[in-house]
Amino acid sequence: MNTIWSAGCPTAVTITPATGTFEAGDVLTCDADGYPEPSYQWTDIGGVIVSPTSTVTLPAGSYTLTCTATGILAAPCSVSDSISVIANGKYRK
Repeated sequence: MNTIWSAGCPTAVTITPATGTFEAGDVLTCDADGYPEPSYQWTDIGGVIVSPTSTVTLPAGSYTLTCTATGILAAPCSVSDSISVIANGKYRK
């Protein structure tokens, strides 16, 4: 029996790593279920797109980012998850 996804609509989003100490330059990855593979978009708290892919590279600072995965079959449908991070700056001599 074949598994039938709900018209390509993702139902869960996972952000990794989800916790820990972050530094500027670290990469967060967003993954969602669904078939075919959903499209991804990272936005900041103001709704500004910071990455149109499943990954985002962290700049130094404190902020909240939201990853949205959008299905591409039938009517568009999406699911989101957010993460609040403090990314410490990397200092070089």
